[in-house]
Amino acid sequence: MRILGPVELWDNADRVELRGSKLRTFLTALVLAHGRVVSDQTLVEMLWEDAPPATAQAQIQTYASRLRGLLGDGAVVDRHRPGYRLHIEHADVDLTRFEGLAAEGRAALADRRVEAAARSLSGALALWRGEALTGVTDFLADLERPRLEEARLAVLEDRVEADLALGRHAGLVPELTAVVTAHPLRERSRAQLMLALYRCGRNADALASFQDYRRFLADELGIDPSAELQDLQQAILSDRHTLLAPSASTSRPAPAPPVTRLPAPPADFTGRDAAVDRARTLLADAGAPRVCAITGMGGVGKTALALRVAHQVADAYPDGQIHVDLQGSSRPLEAAEALTRLLRTLGAPAADLPHGAEELTRYYRDRLAGRRVLIVLDDAAGERQIRPLLPGVPGCGVLLTGRTRLAALEGADRISLQPFEPAEAVELLARHTCPERAAAEPRALPLIAERCGFLPLAIRACGARLVGHPHWPLSRLADRLADPHWLLDELRVADLDVQATLALGYRRLPADLRRALRLLSLLSTPEFSLWIASVLLDRPLTETRAQVEELVEAYLLEVPAERPDTYRFHRLVHAVARERALTEETPRLRAAAIRRVDLALTA
Repeated sequence: MRILGPVELWDNADRVELRGSKLRTFLTALVLAHGRVVSDQTLVEMLWEDAPPATAQAQIQTYASRLRGLLGDGAVVDRHRPGYRLHIEHADVDLTRFEGLAAEGRAALADRRVEAAARSLSGALALWRGEALTGVTDFLADLERPRLEEARLAVLEDRVEADLALGRHAGLVPELTAVVTAHPLRERSRAQLMLALYRCGRNADALASFQDYRRFLADELGIDPSAELQDLQQAILSDRHTLLAPSASTSRPAPAPPVTRLPAPPADFTGRDAAVDRARTLLADAGAPRVCAITGMGGVGKTALALRVAHQVADAYPDGQIHVDLQGSSRPLEAAEALTRLLRTLGAPAADLPHGAEELTRYYRDRLAGRRVLIVLDDAAGERQIRPLLPGVPGCGVLLTGRTRLAALEGADRISLQPFEPAEAVELLARHTCPERAAAEPRALPLIAERCGFLPLAIRACGARLVGHPHWPLSRLADRLADPHWLLDELRVADLDVQATLALGYRRLPADLRRALRLLSLLSTPEFSLWIASVLLDRPLTETRAQVEELVEAYLLEVPAERPDTYRFHRLVHAVARERALTEETPRLRAAAIRRVDLALTA
């Protein structure tokens, strides 16, 4: 249940429709009663004020019945004369969470645990989504909203106090200026604004704010500012250094020891010299926040390259190197979960972690301030998942991998990783094959590499296949890779599974793009023009272009450098898409798609 903003009812991640202001008012009145009985007469006043209909009691009974159906098992609406009472899990109400976090923050503030106080109080304020009680009747809003707004402002002032103690005065000036403009009588906010301005070196502005407040009080109420505020004015006039921001030594955690949480790169890492050198150059300078994004198709070796580079630049990040698998290809981590993992690795106690992604991000960046840490974000789902995880502070670097081009990620340097060069692929295969075996069939290893499309994961699978079958002639594997019926089976060895890896990218696509990829794989050649794709998909050219470009963005299609007006499948992506087409499309639909192309070509 959410009332700190538009009134909403939620069932886990699903919003429950509350139709009509009176139903929202009935539910909100019960929630605000905190388990006490709300009388019929009070409900009538809240719903209809001075003009209740003759059927008011019957309508209230109807509202109660409707709420029982909407609330399900998590809450109970009881008839308890002379009214109704709601039993609900308090954790399910944003107001209850707000009050709990506010109490935690104030207790921490009283103990001078100002960083913990700032986190809890910020978490409380983050629960507000606008003006409270939006969508209820005017009677209930006018009755309860002032109390809730006063509670919000009091928590805001407490959080500002904690932020001032932490030396965050520069960021507070715009926020406090807005507060005193909207609420000119709040003297505590005025004092906080004056103090923040003074600490920013804006003494004249601090004194001008005091004069504005004194004139306002004289004009509106005929009184002077309090003695406390006048003392603050005198302290600013005297330029007392006791007003400066206190040392953070009493409020910030002790420096954490270096932490290293990097998996080892593959022991047989091969080639990629240009990509390694470029990534190392980008990340070697830890003076400014740097973000290096390695993108490419599934199985192309993004993680191997990232780990190789991370270990090589580790000396530039003496405070630690951390790896987090964002699981973007399967079940992407929410930003809050990823931040929690990062913070726990950085040594933050679980009890100190704030609530919500925004506050977790703020705490994460505060904890990284002044440190030189390399963050490896592996298998990112997209820009929205990544942005809250960027340190954004000098001294820290980010090395991330993903299956999309991450074109909207601001300030990132990108490395679009392609399959191996032929020589690199043959070199990796040779590491799994004894020299005598390779010398007996000198053309076999290049042929195997080619039929793998030079994809590193496929090369590794073939290497494992050769190790497991030392009696096979190399040509036998090459021949099986040439057969579409055996290709994907041969590239599945233990936990090396090319089909499963590429299918992850396929499953992430929206339904219309999955269908487009399936149908395009039915063409007799892996390379095609936009016009042919339009005919095959039976879509206008503009719509077809949008779809194939999205598939390029997801590294499931390629644009040949020598023919930029065409599109092309990687050999193994083509095999996986064809297998999906044969499984998921009916023979009649497949035949109809091919017939459209044949008719267009012979027209």
